[in-house]
Amino acid sequence: MTEKRPHLNIIDSRFLELDALRGLAAVLVVLFHFTINSNSLLLGWEFRYGVTGVDIFFIISGFVIFLTISRVKKWPDFVVSRFARLYPAFWCCLLITTMAMMLIEPEAVSLQKLLANTTMMPIFFNQENMDQSYWTLLVELIFYFWILVLLVTGNIKNIVSAGFIFTVFIILFHAFSPLYTGFHEFATRKIELLNHFPLFFSGILFYLIRNGNHVKKNSLLIGFCLFAACYLHNQGGRSQYHVTPYEHYAILTFFHIVFALAIFGKLKFLNTAPLLFLGKISYCLYLIHQYVGLRLLAMLTDVWQVNIYPALLMTMAVVTLAAWLINKFVEIPANHLIRNWYKNRNQKGSHARSREIAIQ
Repeated sequence: MTEKRPHLNIIDSRFLELDALRGLAAVLVVLFHFTINSNSLLLGWEFRYGVTGVDIFFIISGFVIFLTISRVKKWPDFVVSRFARLYPAFWCCLLITTMAMMLIEPEAVSLQKLLANTTMMPIFFNQENMDQSYWTLLVELIFYFWILVLLVTGNIKNIVSAGFIFTVFIILFHAFSPLYTGFHEFATRKIELLNHFPLFFSGILFYLIRNGNHVKKNSLLIGFCLFAACYLHNQGGRSQYHVTPYEHYAILTFFHIVFALAIFGKLKFLNTAPLLFLGKISYCLYLIHQYVGLRLLAMLTDVWQVNIYPALLMTMAVVTLAAWLINKFVEIPANHLIRNWYKNRNQKGSHARSREIAIQ
């Protein structure tokens, strides 16, 4: 039996502003990684605010989760959908990064580390990420697990109440951390969703508002999510090491305003070909840019003595091209292949059950 869903007027037309915002978020993160540390000395500046680009990704993930839920009839559909979306491109980028690492610093590669990374959760196997950008993937996976629990237990219709309760729990968990400092450090390091969940919840609420669901109540809850996200700045998130609390508060507020404008159709001017292209390849660009890109940038500037600015442009062009190739020849085809295999498998199973019933 199909479980009851929240009342949703599913958006038929593609929300292009999301792709544009994904593209902008990807550029923010890439510029952040390419302009900090030793590169900042060559440039004379650094784009440290780009660290907050992941905040946009988390809000978008919360927003689009209903687009996924609306297409599933049972929880295995959700699992297959998320697997097809995340893992094939990730494994391809992981393989490329590992090969680059074996050439540059083979001592940093081990079979245990590689196998642990294939799961997207190496920290649970006491291994480091092959690429430091991968830390957000586990945050996404745990968020999807939270959604899966709601699906399996039939509580997806109560997602707003569940999100509110979980956000309150997170605030209290951090507020009383002096009572269990060791466990708090362990939990926030292993389950980083505890540092970022309010952003996912904001995305969920923005989706419901865009569909006209309890606009006033959900708007107030978004304000609560923004407060919670600001409170979490010093509670384990990565942004605390690069921007001040007040800078982060202002940026988070700005992101929420931008998203509000987007859902009410005020950002259609962002729907330009370059941003939509970047949005399309944003996942692959995020996965491939840091380790491979930084090593290429270092080779251009340190070994070949290329000026930092043309080196930066060349590196961004290379990782963008790589991301496009992975998107075109791995991410999209593998996604379709897995979904079609699962669809055909279900259809064959349905036909077999129908024949059994007919025989009986």
